[in-house]
Amino acid sequence: MSKPIKSITSVNTLAKMACAMRRAVCCLALVNTTVLLVGCGAESMEIKPKITGLYDDKSALVHDIQDMTIDASSAMSRANRFLQQGNKDEALYYYVRALEFDDQNPETFEKIGQIHAGKGNYEPAEAAYQMALKLDPKNAHALEGLGLIQLNTGKQAEAKQSLTAAVTTDPSLWRACNGLGLIADKNGDYVQAAQHYKSALRTKPDLPILMNNLGYSKYLSGDLQGAMQLFDAASKLDGKYDSAWLNQGLVQARLGNDAAAIKAFMHVLNEADAYNNLGYIYMMNDRTPAAYEYFQKAISSSPTYHKLANENLNRLHAMDN
Repeated sequence: MSKPIKSITSVNTLAKMACAMRRAVCCLALVNTTVLLVGCGAESMEIKPKITGLYDDKSALVHDIQDMTIDASSAMSRANRFLQQGNKDEALYYYVRALEFDDQNPETFEKIGQIHAGKGNYEPAEAAYQMALKLDPKNAHALEGLGLIQLNTGKQAEAKQSLTAAVTTDPSLWRACNGLGLIADKNGDYVQAAQHYKSALRTKPDLPILMNNLGYSKYLSGDLQGAMQLFDAASKLDGKYDSAWLNQGLVQARLGNDAAAIKAFMHVLNEADAYNNLGYIYMMNDRTPAAYEYFQKAISSSPTYHKLANENLNRLHAMDN
């Protein structure tokens, strides 16, 4: 059975849609990057960072010379201002500077974790979140951030524990709720998954990804009509949200609405890709005559598509025999 997705990179990846969907939830890329904190001297003043592994920037020496009079309060103020402006590199620098004066503030570690997670630097992000939680075990944002990293690195049991603790402390954390929904879907508990997605929607009622994920859960539970309504709602909120259109095409195909499926696919794909997608869905659902028909249409509509569609036809022949 074909499954809905969050994004698609190849028209021949429909069999892997559910995995791609689960990997997308939290808006963070999984990149393990090791970074080192640079401690630089300025004139007669020696900076001796208490924390390592959270910062690496060749411009640090310039900062140290210019910021001789900085203290914990001004460092935090500058860091927060830069973060609000979207300048994460400068924000990170000043958060780490703040730690040189006060390494007992959990918010500083939480912000450092947030920045590293946003950059895809999961190793230092996890270390920073753990430091924040050591100082404040109920820091909801640190629990959420840690849980999302654990989810994306395959530590499902730990992720569930961290995310549950996060929403227990602060039920408005929609990313944590969304992550718990993904875990429940993976475990086949679609009722629980739906509850988590609905909790997230109470905080972010107009977020397409949450509607898409709730639709995904309904699809897995067999509620195709319910899934279709949610995918449609997600695409209406954001007409450029590709996953909602691709998922609509999938559900329309499962419902036997070929024209509607092709129309939905063509919001994202060209005509040949749309036909090939539909053929692939039918091949995976044992609708052999329809699969042949749409692979042939894909070949006819685009000579450059000939190779991929023919590969699918050869696979279909092998399955049919």
